[in-house]
Amino acid sequence: MADPVRAARQELQRVGLRGDVRAIEGAVPEVILRSWRRSIGSRVDSDEPTLRYQDVDTDSILCRAADPVLDRWQDRLLDTGTTLFLSDRAGSIVARRASDTSLRRRLDTVHAAEGFDYSEDSAGTNGLGTAIAEGHGVYIQGSQHYKDVLGGLSCAAVPVATPTGVAIGAVSLGGSVEAASPLMLSLTREIGQQIEERLRASARPQDLALALSFTRFTNSRRPTVVMDGESILANTPGLPFVSVDLHVALWETLSGQDWRSSDTVRLRIDDLSSAVVARRVIDGPRAHFVVHFDAVGAPPEGRGRSEGWREAPAPRSAAQDVVAVLGPPGSGRAEQARAHHAGTGRPAVVEWSMSGPVRTPWDEVEDALRAGSDVLLRRAEGLRGEQATRLLEVVTQHRRQRRQGARTSMLLVTACPERTTTKVRSVLEAGTAHRTQPLATTPDRIPGIVRTVLDRVDEDGRRALSPAALQDLMRWSWPGELTELVETVTDLVREVPGPVIERHHLPAPIRNASPRRQLSRIEEAERSAILRALQECDGNKSVAATMLGIGRTTLYRRIKQLGLESDEGLV
Repeated sequence: MADPVRAARQELQRVGLRGDVRAIEGAVPEVILRSWRRSIGSRVDSDEPTLRYQDVDTDSILCRAADPVLDRWQDRLLDTGTTLFLSDRAGSIVARRASDTSLRRRLDTVHAAEGFDYSEDSAGTNGLGTAIAEGHGVYIQGSQHYKDVLGGLSCAAVPVATPTGVAIGAVSLGGSVEAASPLMLSLTREIGQQIEERLRASARPQDLALALSFTRFTNSRRPTVVMDGESILANTPGLPFVSVDLHVALWETLSGQDWRSSDTVRLRIDDLSSAVVARRVIDGPRAHFVVHFDAVGAPPEGRGRSEGWREAPAPRSAAQDVVAVLGPPGSGRAEQARAHHAGTGRPAVVEWSMSGPVRTPWDEVEDALRAGSDVLLRRAEGLRGEQATRLLEVVTQHRRQRRQGARTSMLLVTACPERTTTKVRSVLEAGTAHRTQPLATTPDRIPGIVRTVLDRVDEDGRRALSPAALQDLMRWSWPGELTELVETVTDLVREVPGPVIERHHLPAPIRNASPRRQLSRIEEAERSAILRALQECDGNKSVAATMLGIGRTTLYRRIKQLGLESDEGLV
């Protein structure tokens, strides 16, 4: 007998999202129809199992809270032919509890196993992905799944939320169509509630204080966020303003504010078109902030990932003949030169590096400039003797040809002025020159650089840094400059299994870096003692405070003052 639900899905796929589907709407539950539409919009293949796979973090906050619950329910559900699944907030399965070997093999054939992506944009309509997308419990029967390979299964799933109300993942109970029942949804809700209870039990008092403040603004029409150094919560109008970059910028600004005269302040944040009104809240173990954005404003375009450290100067006239970008090695000289060139709207620039054993092909450089191609010569500080003389000849000849109208090309040169010969430096500084600074003196550039690196190495856009991790990156001195930062972020993307790179994933020297202000010897000793105590207690501040012989509130205060804010929030 033909399956009317499967036929309805195929008809929707045939007519497309803009087609007439009135007949379908009466035959399929609205929640399933919405999910099918999202699946079609994501161009999910309904014929093949999901293929997206990545290593997952089995030691995440969610897994630590859920594992005992899943183990207990696996024993209770033995011989029922059902399986428990747990996914992270991105939809990747992080845990599976199947009752027998044959069932596990069957699930493996449809890739319903740890590491596979069951978000809606990968697997289409399914329990885990649809529960996360809808924000509430769902029950999906057989052919209501978008993928045909899941048509023999039915499942119930619910989102799992942190104490602050933010979904951190989903839990699902599934089995064959014959063994399934809508009552599975009630059971799944019970399992989800038990996981959430364990999350609440392990939550910091600060998380609960944030959640209490946030409940006052969830239904407000004014864009509002509630935040501390590790966590940020936003109501629906405030969502467009939320990003790790803005979180860090707000935290740095508000933490440095003088609150002695008033608990409320109105100010502007760089690159944000609207003013903010911030209020300090002292409830909980330490202060947090409620921030309202002017409704007339709007977050800047590209507030998410964008052209990171390419902070180009304003576009200049294409009549420039020679542009020098001067600064220490690794400070982003080449990127600034490329950004300046991109601002002119000219074709791609041809590049040569002037470091290393290979000598610069000066004849080819001349030919490119003569033919009208713009040229970028990198690392001019490495030129000595004859090579330095040739650079001077090229620069002088190019300027002469441009003045005479014989050329239209642009020459860009990067160099470290302290390492460049006096004659070369004087020639370069005589033209248009831009300066770059070391990362240690310009930490505000780091969020943009991180976004750009993520764009390059995380093509699926599934990774992000937590605010605490980004704050640590901004605190580090970066002796290896951009090269060190790029390599660090690239390694983190490759090595961290989960979607969020958190503070504990960072290399220990960066994670334990001292604050940028100079600490006294007594503060350095105190900082080392607190670090040792936290490490010995696996981050448990109550135990660490007892070990150090101080109160927990005192420990929280000293952790903030000494730059040791180490705990990631649950959001």
